[in-house]
Amino acid sequence: MILDSDTMTANERVKKVINHEEPDRIPVYLMGIPPYSQVYIELMANDEAILDQWTENDENIILTPMGDFTVRYNLGTEVETRSIGIRSDFTNKHLDENNKIIGNYNPTLKKELLEKLREEQEEDPDKGQGLEYKYVNYNGNITGSTILPNGREYSWYIDGYLKKEEDIIDWFDTYGWHHEKEISGFDVNLFKQCQRDFGDKICLIPQIGGCQLFESLWPMMGMSRFGYYCRKKPELIHRLVKTRKEAQLKILDEIEKVKPDAIFGGDDMGQKGRSLISPRTFRKYFKEPYRELCDRIHEMGAIFYIHSCGNIVDLLPDLIEAGLDGWQSMEPDSLIDHAAVKKKWGDNFLLVGGLNQSYMTEPGVGPKEVEQHVKSQIKKMAKGGGYIAGPAHDYLNVPLKNAIALRDSIYKWGQYPINF
Repeated sequence: MILDSDTMTANERVKKVINHEEPDRIPVYLMGIPPYSQVYIELMANDEAILDQWTENDENIILTPMGDFTVRYNLGTEVETRSIGIRSDFTNKHLDENNKIIGNYNPTLKKELLEKLREEQEEDPDKGQGLEYKYVNYNGNITGSTILPNGREYSWYIDGYLKKEEDIIDWFDTYGWHHEKEISGFDVNLFKQCQRDFGDKICLIPQIGGCQLFESLWPMMGMSRFGYYCRKKPELIHRLVKTRKEAQLKILDEIEKVKPDAIFGGDDMGQKGRSLISPRTFRKYFKEPYRELCDRIHEMGAIFYIHSCGNIVDLLPDLIEAGLDGWQSMEPDSLIDHAAVKKKWGDNFLLVGGLNQSYMTEPGVGPKEVEQHVKSQIKKMAKGGGYIAGPAHDYLNVPLKNAIALRDSIYKWGQYPINF
């Protein structure tokens, strides 16, 4: 939101930050606020007291050509991303209990499953809490999903469907390799209109959607099989990385049309305490493709930063050498020393996130504790610019009062110069 003390627009503020200069205050970026999250449910339950009052001022209604950002804006975000990815005509395949394909998972099947769930709920309310099923997606991931009575779903990864090299090759020869796909619809004029008309309140950043070099690769076969193929079939891994890289380069050709200052990507490479792959494996299979992507983005005059869950500090030297300009997430629970990262790389490396939304769900943690946490993290990462504050990941079980406390604490302690 626009504060009385602001001397910059959202666009100006973010541009200062990515240039590693101190703006008027720290900008805010929120990841997901799903409709089943506690924050969202509480907010909708109190919409008359909060949102109705908030939207009495037309300036707080952020209804843009790229989406309605009003709720997110109320909770503090002023950086938004819009994804541009590949277009796929693939229909998820419904699996039986033995992981055999038994048909397509399409809207008709979902409707049938939802009707079955509601019938069960009528017969016995205790049984109708959700209906589980499995499917395999375009990337070859076996995914579990639960359909809720309201029609919403939540999903999780189970295993890889494509364990054998010949199955992998046949799958993508049949359904198309990533680089062969067309780019999804992207209206350059609407994107520019949003940047122009709403840039005082939100900074809109284009995002490379999907095709992650690592994150979308290993799940098709499972991590143990990925390790096996890295040792025994390096040409297969190189081919799978290359098709993703080439797809991302095609996406970047579209993104270039909006003349971005920054581009957001994603590639989950970390876990608690360390990365999911060794620096040696990263250098062998991923470093040069990352260098090509970074070089292409730098040719546009933009920076490139990515989301990665977990702790990837041991990969940062190679990622930065390849040209990466920043990292979003920086989960405190993954044992990251934020002050050390800032000291070592922060003069030229954008830090985004770093606030612990999981801590905000703990018993006994209220607005006062949230404020102390925010203040501590800002002290570690914000001096000199180059920091966008926000929770490391999605709001799920965070109470609304703590989400509001996070927003207000960033506003309070994020005013430059930071001297505490």
